[in-house]
Amino acid sequence: MAGPLQHLRVIELAGVLPGAMTAMLLADHGAEVIKVEPVGGDVFAHDLTRKGWDRGKASVEIDLASDAEALRALLKTADVLIHGLPANEAASLGLDEASLSRDFPALVSCSLTGYSTDTPYSDRPYGESLAAAKLGVMVDRGSSFRDGPMYLGHPALHYGQAFLATINVLSALRARRSIGEGQGTEASLLDAFLAQSPMNHWWQEDGMSYIKKGDSGAVDRFGYVRLVTGVFECGDGKFLQIHTGSGGFKPAFDILGFGDRIKAVNGPEMAFPLSEDEYQAARVDIFDAFKAKPRDEWIPLFHAADVASLPVLEPGEILLDEQVEFANMRIAMPDPDYGTIYQAAPAARFSVSACDTPKPAPAIGADNARLAELQAAPQRTAGPKRRDIARPLEGVRIVDFSSFFAVGFGGRLLNDLGADVIKIETPTGDQMRPLPDVFDAANRGKRDVVLDLKTPEGLEAAKRLVATADIVTHNLRPGKADKLGIGYEALKAIKPDLVYLYLPGYGSAGPKSLLKAFAPLVSGWVGLLYEVGGDGNLPNRAAFGNEDYNNGFLAAVTAIMALENRDERGFGEYVECPQLHSSLWTTSEHFLDANMKPVYGLRSDKEQQGFNALDRIYRTTNGWVCICCRQDDRFAALASATDMPQDLRLASDAERRAADDAIKAYLDQWFAGQTSEDAFGKLDAAGAPAEIVCEETWVDESLWFDWMVETNRVLESRDSMYGHIRELGLFNRLSRTPGLARDDGPRLGEHTRDLLTEAGYSDSEIDALIASGVAIQATDLTGRIQSNVTA
Repeated sequence: MAGPLQHLRVIELAGVLPGAMTAMLLADHGAEVIKVEPVGGDVFAHDLTRKGWDRGKASVEIDLASDAEALRALLKTADVLIHGLPANEAASLGLDEASLSRDFPALVSCSLTGYSTDTPYSDRPYGESLAAAKLGVMVDRGSSFRDGPMYLGHPALHYGQAFLATINVLSALRARRSIGEGQGTEASLLDAFLAQSPMNHWWQEDGMSYIKKGDSGAVDRFGYVRLVTGVFECGDGKFLQIHTGSGGFKPAFDILGFGDRIKAVNGPEMAFPLSEDEYQAARVDIFDAFKAKPRDEWIPLFHAADVASLPVLEPGEILLDEQVEFANMRIAMPDPDYGTIYQAAPAARFSVSACDTPKPAPAIGADNARLAELQAAPQRTAGPKRRDIARPLEGVRIVDFSSFFAVGFGGRLLNDLGADVIKIETPTGDQMRPLPDVFDAANRGKRDVVLDLKTPEGLEAAKRLVATADIVTHNLRPGKADKLGIGYEALKAIKPDLVYLYLPGYGSAGPKSLLKAFAPLVSGWVGLLYEVGGDGNLPNRAAFGNEDYNNGFLAAVTAIMALENRDERGFGEYVECPQLHSSLWTTSEHFLDANMKPVYGLRSDKEQQGFNALDRIYRTTNGWVCICCRQDDRFAALASATDMPQDLRLASDAERRAADDAIKAYLDQWFAGQTSEDAFGKLDAAGAPAEIVCEETWVDESLWFDWMVETNRVLESRDSMYGHIRELGLFNRLSRTPGLARDDGPRLGEHTRDLLTEAGYSDSEIDALIASGVAIQATDLTGRIQSNVTA
């Protein structure tokens, strides 16, 4: 397939779903992916999710136990190996990192694990639901319909792990061009969870935070912060979401009919706490107000007032939206079961290195007859070593004109991997600065310069910085960058090989392109809240995972893709990756059938306890236990541990799926007679993967674990601009060129003098720019800044 990665060959070993997702993301953007499957496929090969996650690939069946050499012959021709093998199995097959480095020195490998090999949980069994249970994710967003933990319902940890794996692989390929050899990388479910947590989870000595502790989806989670975002039922029984960020708070309440109770503020709204009556309006009375009109009346009113608002839809419905059609983001695929299905197109749009429409997912073993041909491709060899580097993106410079979270978070990920990320702010600063935990989560470790781009002198200074950059990023509304003089054509004239990465909400053009975009509105729009809500239920009020993180992940992925393409083909280009596109990709398990009706690839049950009887949480006498036992060996262990009757001890996954209700009923009864500790003990002793569901906020406790600090997953700063803080650090693991998380968020204009000096300005010229207000240098680089934000 054509695309920025068309020169790469990837081998995907079946086994865990994020392997399929990672390989899909690479295949969508041009890589040749060969999926190596066991004979007949694994348990996931027959799921509906294959139609999305395995598209664009070749499939060959290889019995690794008897014919490992067939795989090794493929590895000689590959750039990348993605696998989810347990460490002992990988070693027995010669697929551990040491063996791969010896036998295939050019190969980049990525091991997909549950908890990473450098943590105390490394020996626990793999499973998204198991990790969610063990790490307290099931209480991070609560159910709208019952008390207690909630099965995730959306594979957010799997998608997060796939994003991290893709970033790892592409970063290691970038490093290979310098060090001349491949390396091992690791992406874990634990790190995928941590990577989707920094916005809401940090520690500050006075308890400073924009959000209350506990359920991050609670209706009053923002407390007295001047912000409303949530799900609201309208007069017709349909649901919408609004977000009042960027000046939308007072206008939203004017529309709702009690704007007289909301004071107008001068400055960033979220810096002004709510009064008691404003709290009553924003957290209580607002729900009844929405029932006065149907959804189709409310949304145009909010849009006319420039308040972010979107409908809450079922998965797949978004593919019928006018913006999706305008952007050609809906593609038709021939399908053996449905005749035709409709899916989302590849997420990133490259202006020159455009991606082909993917081919449908292959049948299991569809390319068996081509195995010898595939093995005969040219072998990859280690290249010459050009230089030593400590981190994989060392030498890459990014100039970021964005505000708010998503784009900044992508830059933070790249910064941890060695890129020099320069944040250019206006004199009034990023509108997210009043939210200290959110701002730091997106901008930790960067350098910051303040320039007034509306002045010729400020624009010239920005252009001098761009002339030194490899990548420019921003999320300004369509047309604004050109108006400011920082559009693609203007900056390309300065730096012809520039990668210009634009990450708007909906796209650079189209019927919704000028609307505001805030998380989690797009997530609800693409179907996450119905997906999490469970079969037959109304949408849940919140879901774990949203477009801010996902678009940040995809920004990092796309930036490194574009660099890899530039290194291979010699040119930079304009690349576009809207939040809408990243949200479509992270719901690619769903599709439309030939009649344009939604088909769920995965769906939680009505009780919000699981996808099926064997991947589910069960209530015990004193809590909950999670099991993840679809595979034959896991099911056999479960059946033994629970004394399952013989008529339910079915030999195949297909038979077990047909008997799902009966198995669920038996296990409901068995667990109901056990304490969580007794049930877990019996299951664990039998080798049946299970975990007791943690009903505490594990991630907040983890900020104080020594091993989290030692592995660079947690950073501590005693002299940040917010005082003493602890926050989440590094999420990516590479063996030869590891990342390094360091430093807290920059003060407004903290590095202005240094960066202008690097851009060629003299001291006197810098003094003049500061004196005229064109540039701002932070005068106090130590001590705490004033902040009264608290939920």
